Amino acid sequence: MQLFKAILYGGDSPLAGAPVDVVLSGDCLSINAQAIHVNCDKIIMSVGGFDHNEFYLHWYAPTGEAYSLKLMGKNDIAFIMANAPVSLKQQFNKWHQRRLSIRLVWTSLASIAGVFVLSLGLLWWQYDAAVTWLTQRVSVKQEEQLGQSVLTQIEGDGDMVKQGLAIDTLKNIGKQLTQNSRYHYQWFIKKDKTVNAFALPGGIIIVNSALIAKADNADELAAVLAHEVQHVEQQHALKNMVNSLGWAAALMVVLGDVNAATAVIAHQLGNMYFSRDSEDEADRLGLQALIRAKIAPDGMVTLLQKLAKEPGANPPEWLSSHPDIAERIKTIQNLLKEQPCKACQPLVFDWMKIQQDKALLKVPS
Repeated sequence: MQLFKAILYGGDSPLAGAPVDVVLSGDCLSINAQAIHVNCDKIIMSVGGFDHNEFYLHWYAPTGEAYSLKLMGKNDIAFIMANAPVSLKQQFNKWHQRRLSIRLVWTSLASIAGVFVLSLGLLWWQYDAAVTWLTQRVSVKQEEQLGQSVLTQIEGDGDMVKQGLAIDTLKNIGKQLTQNSRYHYQWFIKKDKTVNAFALPGGIIIVNSALIAKADNADELAAVLAHEVQHVEQQHALKNMVNSLGWAAALMVVLGDVNAATAVIAHQLGNMYFSRDSEDEADRLGLQALIRAKIAPDGMVTLLQKLAKEPGANPPEWLSSHPDIAERIKTIQNLLKEQPCKACQPLVFDWMKIQQDKALLKVPS
C-alpha cells in the first residue's frame, strides 16, 4: 500500500478541485477521505499540457458520476508509472510512443528552422490565412474528438442538463439551424448563474441556464444558438487554439493527438475571447442561418438590447468577450434592413413552461 498525491475533480464532493492522498493497493485506487474505491481496469488515462506532461486518471462511479485525478507533480507521475498495474501500464506505454512522436516532430521542426526564419516575414503578413490553412487540415473526426475530450472535463464538474423540455427545445431549434452541416451537433445546458453560451470544436453547444432565464422567448435563444453554431462552422475555436497554444501544439492535433489542446481549451472556456472579425462573422452568418431556417431574426437585436441595459458596471458574461454591444446592435439592424425576411416567423413554444423546466431548477451559487 503506497500513497501519491493528486487533485480530485468531479462528483459533488467538497474536496473537488483540492489535493487528496490516493492509495494504490494492488489493482485498486482509494481516496479514503472520500470513501472512493475504484479498480484500475475501470480507469482511463489521458495526458494534457503543452509538453504532454500533465497526467489525468478518469473513471465513472457506479452511480454514473464522472471523476478525474490530476497527478500533482513529477514524483507522483514517476511513482504511478513505476507501480501501475498492467491495465494502466498498457496506457502509459501508448503515451510513451506518443512522446516519441512528439520528439520526432520537434526534431523535424528544428531541421526546418532556417526555412521558418526566411518565411517569418511572409507569415506575418499572411497570418490569418496561415491559421485558416492549418485548421482546415484538421478533420471533422479530430475536431469531434477534441470537443468530446473537453466536454468530458466539463461534465466532471457536474450540473449538466442532458434531457428535459429545455434540452428538447435546444435540439429542435438547433436542428433547424444546422441543416446539411458536416458536424453532428450535441446540445447541453449547464446550470450556471452567469448569462453565457459557448461552442466546442466538433459541434458541441453549451448554454448556461441563466441565459434561458434571461431570454424573453425562443427567438432570442435561437439567435444565441445561431451565433454559437457559426463559431463551430467557421472553426473559430480551433483558430483560437492555434493562437493560444502555438503552432507546434496545433500540429499535434493535425497529426491525430488531441490531448495537447484539451486542457488549455477547457481552461479558457470561461474566458474565451474570439477576434473582432470572428465575432462579426458569427453575427452575420448567424443572422443568415436564422433567415434560411425562416426563424424571425429580431431576437438577435432584442436580446442584445436587453442585456445592454443590465445594471452594474460589468457587462453580462456573454457580452464581455464580444465587440462593443451598441455597435453590434447597429450592425445587425442594418443587416436586417438589407436582408428582410417576409417568410420568417416567430418560433411557437410555451416559453414560460420551458423556463420552468424542473431540470433547470436548483441552480448552484
